[in-house]
Amino acid sequence: MPYEIFWPASRFLTIDFDSESNSEVEQLISCAGAKDNSLLLVVLSSGEKLVEPNTTKLAQQLGMQTEATNPFYYLGIVGRGSAGQAAAVYGASEGLRTLMIEREAPGGQAGTSSRIENYLVFPVGLSGRDLARRAVTQAKRFGVEILAPQEAIAIWQIDSR
Repeated sequence: MPYEIFWPASRFLTIDFDSESNSEVEQLISCAGAKDNSLLLVVLSSGEKLVEPNTTKLAQQLGMQTEATNPFYYLGIVGRGSAGQAAAVYGASEGLRTLMIEREAPGGQAGTSSRIENYLVFPVGLSGRDLARRAVTQAKRFGVEILAPQEAIAIWQIDSR
């Protein structure tokens, strides 16, 4: 049965194992105290084992920000595709307190592309993962708060008059 270490759209390593033909995987599952080999198992670099963690718990354990630190933002962006990442960088570079919310991983569809050759200022192209990584680095340099994995369920506009 295939065994997945982490969600594939993320920037973290994903490995699929067939526990029925790999004794090391069976041993790892047993050491983690797992009862079923069809579950999600994560072993952190600290040695801590997470058996079937929810996405938020796993993200927190990996050091990702999952909660906003401010009560309000001047610019809120839902989705971290190329357009969302560009908007976050431009808004934050102009001094707007900016929050970006992503349900999965940065980069949107472009982030999963093996090669992007039509993106401005990269004449020889780059991978979608590299583009997403660079955009996140630049956004954070300008102070953008990035929440992931989180889902926007409501947005309010407060009249500033």
